[in-house]
Amino acid sequence: MSAYSFLDPRCKYPLPDGFDYASYIDTERELWALFPETQGLRVNFCQVGLTANLYVEAPEGDGELAREETYFLMPFPDRTMRPLRMRVVRKLTLAEYRLSHITAQRMSEELADTSEIMEEVHLHILGPEIVEESQ
Repeated sequence: MSAYSFLDPRCKYPLPDGFDYASYIDTERELWALFPETQGLRVNFCQVGLTANLYVEAPEGDGELAREETYFLMPFPDRTMRPLRMRVVRKLTLAEYRLSHITAQRMSEELADTSEIMEEVHLHILGPEIVEESQ
């Protein structure tokens, strides 16, 4: 496991019964249309400071994350949400980020029922003592 991963990459969280993976992945595919260089791989983007990076799935490895790699918690067709190793493809322009954000809002709607998973992950990463201190 990478020293820089906040979760064990092998962890799995069951998706809620009502989660519609097909609908979610259709929304993710909109990013394929916006960014053909992703070549149909799982895709995500992330704001980093005052810039944003485009990511695609990377081969899973047991070794340390490369500088351009990270994990994103993503839904999978086996009805789980788990970390997916991803690598930076490139930076996004402001116009691209704005277009991506519209798709991301729809993805957020698809992920609305996963709030319990996100709370569990948040608690795991920060630890109960930090969460209690901040309340």
